[in-house]
Amino acid sequence: MPRNIRNGNFRGRGGRNHGGDRQFYDSAAKHENDDRVERGGGGDWNDRTRNDRNMTDVKRRVSFKPFSGGRGKGRINENQIRAHINDDDEAMGGDTFDGDLRVRMNNRKFYRQNRSGSPIPRGAAKGVNIRKKISPSNTSWYEVKIPYGQKYERDFILRSIQHAISPQMFIPLYYKTTDTCALFFVEDFKAAEAIQKADRTIDTPDGRRLILQVRNNHPVSTVNEQLKARMKQAMVKRYNSHTKSLNLEKFHADPDLSDIFCALFRPQIILAAIDIIAEHIPELEALNLNDNKLYMLDHLKSMAVKIPHLKVLYLAKNRIPYVNTLDSIKNLKLVELNLEENPLRQRYDDNTVYVSEVRKRFPKVIKLDNIDLPPPISFDIPEDDLKLPIAKASFLCDGGGADLVRQFLEQYFMLYDSDNRQPLLEAYHEHAMFSLTVNTYHQNNQQKLGVYVSGNRNLKHKTDLESRCRSLKQGRLQIVSHLSGLPPTKHDLQSFAVDLTLFTPQMMQLTVTGVFKERKNNSNIVPLRSFQRSLVIVPSHGGFCIRNETVHINNATRLQEEKCFKQTDSNTMAAAAPIVSTGMVPVSILPDDNTKLQMIQALAVQTGMNAEWSKRCLEETNWDYPRAEFAFSELHKQNRIPPEAFLKH
Repeated sequence: MPRNIRNGNFRGRGGRNHGGDRQFYDSAAKHENDDRVERGGGGDWNDRTRNDRNMTDVKRRVSFKPFSGGRGKGRINENQIRAHINDDDEAMGGDTFDGDLRVRMNNRKFYRQNRSGSPIPRGAAKGVNIRKKISPSNTSWYEVKIPYGQKYERDFILRSIQHAISPQMFIPLYYKTTDTCALFFVEDFKAAEAIQKADRTIDTPDGRRLILQVRNNHPVSTVNEQLKARMKQAMVKRYNSHTKSLNLEKFHADPDLSDIFCALFRPQIILAAIDIIAEHIPELEALNLNDNKLYMLDHLKSMAVKIPHLKVLYLAKNRIPYVNTLDSIKNLKLVELNLEENPLRQRYDDNTVYVSEVRKRFPKVIKLDNIDLPPPISFDIPEDDLKLPIAKASFLCDGGGADLVRQFLEQYFMLYDSDNRQPLLEAYHEHAMFSLTVNTYHQNNQQKLGVYVSGNRNLKHKTDLESRCRSLKQGRLQIVSHLSGLPPTKHDLQSFAVDLTLFTPQMMQLTVTGVFKERKNNSNIVPLRSFQRSLVIVPSHGGFCIRNETVHINNATRLQEEKCFKQTDSNTMAAAAPIVSTGMVPVSILPDDNTKLQMIQALAVQTGMNAEWSKRCLEETNWDYPRAEFAFSELHKQNRIPPEAFLKH
């Protein structure tokens, strides 16, 4: 092809034809197409694609695969081909062929990639450099890479960048060159962003544009013995032996470490630093870690063991996000802590809440963020004394009440487990008060304990005064009437645990817990319940009665179910002996002679027995008047009382 038509521009069906005729264009296109068919290449040429293909010494052939029925993602629209080629035709109008050829090749590459699913945005202008934006990071380190930067002097590159981003300043760190590029690091997001915007805006002496590639990255260094030696050397001059303090503020910027990257936010570096401290200065009491870009403190957890005497810790100007991050070091016995200029501080508008959250982790801190705090409220109890006492089955504040408590509980639960609870009237004071609560927290508990819910006086649910008063039983008649409406029961006396917390001649206060089962249940499953009864007992008519009682009922736990009712049931209360098996010697409290005489007379009037048999009944029941009444009632039903007991002398 003659070279004198190299710069000619051809267009087909567009109406313009510069530097050539239509016949030549059609002939050349047909010849090229025939040549491709002979070589086995498929596809037809558009008659407009031959405007500049034969204008160079090197033949450039372009072929498109024929349409095969629509499968595949690489189909190309004919209008796109025409527009693409027309743009290339116009690009050949200049004199700088090499530069235009590079632009055309870039354009073709762009349009080949600009398809459905392409990462390059549709509609982007040709020749626009699409950069991946950088974002602020926890460490705020950024790598600046300059391809072919090794060809230019360092001063020229840095001076040119500074001029391009002025008035923004930057400090290049760890500058180095390789066979293909130059690179350095900055630790300022605004400076890194400005350098990225200066990409391809700086002219070089050889006519090129300086490429500046910026990304989130920090320098890399290997932790080895050589690095540890350098760290140790830098730490020696930062240690104050008089105050036992070590200042590692902005450690990576230490002049002795200017040629290596030694940032404490890197886990390997901070762990190496802690090991050096533990080996050489284990008596350290104060440590300054300000301005080291720390954002996770998990790797500081070992300080509680390796630096046990540490009392002062500075963590200001770091990137600690939440107060919960401090949980990793909460085992440190700190008295002073500095967290200024950390993101966690900005989360608290109320300084009182902030101080409270910090003191939850460090209760002995008296100085926070350079501000003295009021002394913490605590008890100076030696750690050896903080151990809980050994658990006991029962607790009795006075051993003298052991026998009395046992007798009272024997009689009460014998009556409660009987088919008739009316005799319990004598067990309650005339003005007694009774309250029942049921655990309905767990799912289905309300259904399982439904028979008790009607009398439930849970104050969480009874919010109004009227319902609270209505569910409170007052007087012996209301109490026994309510108890008689509850299911018949059988208590496991071996499961009882008794706590006698108050024992005086005027009043006793005790709590009893245990397990019982419901009798005469319609279903085959026998429900097992756990209970807790708190009783206030006072003397009455020569005996004792309940003045106030609160009862709480819940379903038995699995452990209670496994252990309860292992011994044979008996109608006697002898099995109740373990209730007070605490090793204390029981002491009986008996009424005086005058009281005994009154009790004999009262029992004789009530039962119709003569004084002799009334006295005998009281003596056999240890002068327990309610028990004597019950014994008489049971024996009289069975016709076991002889006639002479009713003879009057």
